[in-house]
Amino acid sequence: MNEKNIRPIRGKQVSPSAPPLHPNPIRPECIRVTKVYDWVVLTNRDRNKVPIPEACFAEIEACRLAGNTVTATCEEVPDTRTCDVVGARPANIPGVTGAKIVTLSFLVNIRIQFLCNGTPLPGCDFVVPVSFMDDVILCYPDGTVINCNIFDVSCTVVLNQMLGNMVVIDVVMCKDIQVEADVKLEVEAKFCGPRPIVPIPEEEVVCPPITFPEQCPSFFPEANCLCQGAADFTGFTATGVSVTQDGSGGGIVPGQLDFAALVCDQCDRSNSSLVVRFIEEATGTATPAPGNEIDRSFTFRALQFNQPTCPAGTLMVTGTGILTIDGGVPENADFTLTITATTATLTILGGLDVVTVTLSPATTPGVITEVGPCGRF
Repeated sequence: MNEKNIRPIRGKQVSPSAPPLHPNPIRPECIRVTKVYDWVVLTNRDRNKVPIPEACFAEIEACRLAGNTVTATCEEVPDTRTCDVVGARPANIPGVTGAKIVTLSFLVNIRIQFLCNGTPLPGCDFVVPVSFMDDVILCYPDGTVINCNIFDVSCTVVLNQMLGNMVVIDVVMCKDIQVEADVKLEVEAKFCGPRPIVPIPEEEVVCPPITFPEQCPSFFPEANCLCQGAADFTGFTATGVSVTQDGSGGGIVPGQLDFAALVCDQCDRSNSSLVVRFIEEATGTATPAPGNEIDRSFTFRALQFNQPTCPAGTLMVTGTGILTIDGGVPENADFTLTITATTATLTILGGLDVVTVTLSPATTPGVITEVGPCGRF
């Protein structure tokens, strides 16, 4: 490959034929910008029962009695989206300063159209309002404002759930919520062509210092994870799963295991997931010990991940999730997951239920694990 001799670009580099330039050095400048204090995206999905106007319902019944097919569509009425802040109160969450629980209301208008054999029914084009109410935790210090935007709305008519003169519509609404404030920042910049300031003689006045809302550094913006990791296994295991259920004893349980863990993918804690499914299978002809005759199959799904710690090539993360054993009632559970370059260990602590899953090449051939560092900035 031929290397090109590329001259580095410098601030004072000009064409030899260009006219001389006046100095315009880079220096500290003060600018006014909109600062983002918090930013979340919310999604709502709900099925709403909507009354059908009396005249429209008569046309629908007439179409059906004639042996024809009734279909329906729904869509958002353009330029009808509204979002309002209903109220806010302190969140009082330990370790999270400056957080508030903000109540927001969202409203769109939906147009519903019924058709008979594909032809619109004259009296069956009507509009209904659809609203949602959300509570969301935000960094919302005094002096900031909430900029709320509904950026997508989709709607489907559920015709197989018509209840007399009611029809069910399935509405999905996606919202973007930002907490903002205008601030002044000092940046390295240069003027584009300012005009001189004309001084106006006036009496000197001493003003109080200008302050801006405090940031919420404990949870937004969140720092990158220190490391990221993954573990995956699908197959039969006879030595890697231990289950104690309802205090009735436990031990190693053979069975089919699906284990998929992803922690801090792309160094972002929100890109984390952990799902475990286990189906107990009897092996040989041995008689179970007293108290162990029950099926100890279980499922577990993590709902919350804390920031992982990363000592010497190891990823360790804790959190909470939902544990369901033997088709029983789902229960809240705490978990601890440790991943190295060759092993993965998961401990789940429910009410009286304890589950331990140990994956390593010695006990579960085919297990895949990976741990890597993350850059922080």
